[in-house]
Amino acid sequence: MAERRSERRARKGAPDWAEPLGLRQPLSQRAGDALRDGDDAVSRALEAALRHRERVERVTHGFHTYPAGLHPDAAAALLALAPGPVLDPFCGGGTVLVEAMLAGREALGTDVSPVATLVARARTALTTEAERTALRSAARKAADVARTEGLAAERAYATGSLRRPELPEVLFDWYEPHVLVEMNALRREIKNDPLLKAIFSSIVVKTSLRESDTSNRRSEEKRPAGTTATLFHKRAREYARQLEALAAAVPAGLSVRVHRQDAREQREKDHFGLALSSPPYPGVYDYVPLQQLRMAWLGLDQGDAPREEIGSRRSFRADRAEAVARWRADTAKWVRVTARALVPGGRLVVVTGDGNVGGKPIDSLSPLTDAAVAAGMRRVARATVERWDEGLDRVRPEHAVCFERSGA
Repeated sequence: MAERRSERRARKGAPDWAEPLGLRQPLSQRAGDALRDGDDAVSRALEAALRHRERVERVTHGFHTYPAGLHPDAAAALLALAPGPVLDPFCGGGTVLVEAMLAGREALGTDVSPVATLVARARTALTTEAERTALRSAARKAADVARTEGLAAERAYATGSLRRPELPEVLFDWYEPHVLVEMNALRREIKNDPLLKAIFSSIVVKTSLRESDTSNRRSEEKRPAGTTATLFHKRAREYARQLEALAAAVPAGLSVRVHRQDAREQREKDHFGLALSSPPYPGVYDYVPLQQLRMAWLGLDQGDAPREEIGSRRSFRADRAEAVARWRADTAKWVRVTARALVPGGRLVVVTGDGNVGGKPIDSLSPLTDAAVAAGMRRVARATVERWDEGLDRVRPEHAVCFERSGA
């Protein structure tokens, strides 16, 4: 596979800096030349943020994969561009919120996805040693039950006597029979504990026949009976250690909130010194449908999330012209309400990338700038780098932009 990708990159004229690093998040590949404008110091900081690519495991960043997360080092660097409380209107798995906590900053993260808010709350959870001990104990007990039931299910399957569990139909397409039994036992045993649910969520794709969190292609890798329960228990122990590191690093009494909310309906006003986010790139992912297995296992109510999702790939494939118009309108809405949430002189820092649907690029920078100016902000600085996109086999521009609300 590596040789085929290398040959494909060479055929497409990919530059030397496009060699992949094996990471699955934006800002994780070597960037080419940069374009910068505006305030020199700010534009250099934006460019530096775009070039972070090393894997980061500090505190809870290594817990639970989440597609297209902002690089933790980029988030940490960009937080320095403005003081005060921090807002992330597209918080995803909570990277910006964790870095805000480490910097001693009050923060609020919002997202339309119930999976995003589950993960973000788990990554920002402040716990005591007693709570972490109880978490490890509950996870071990659940794993013991699941392992016993999984081994029994494997034997029953071999003899044709395995009973079909009562589960959402979609799950039967993506799991081996004994894995279904183990996962169902884990789900039953963890009950409604939010941190145990987040640990369970973290193994949903890993134990399935899906290739990855961002791909619905099938993988035929098999899992022996008992290994699903073992993986759950291992993740629980790792997560408890990460929570311990987070608790030790965060100042006492810090307020970090996570709300399930549409970014276009932000109600806060004149509160935040910085809004820092990486909104969905136009036409790149269908974030909500990618979480179908987690939705099914956890019984999460996706509500209007599929309709509310901004810039979804499926909308651009259905009607490109209509999707572009809607995406521009949605950008104007979320930028306008985010600007209102900033104090006078507060800053909005956005990391975004151009889309590409059907071989045609979708500009993300101009609509963002137009929306910010219309909302009463000025552009302080911008940095743009070109990055090789493995999925598209072409260069994709990515941007980091800083705006400032008038009235400083």
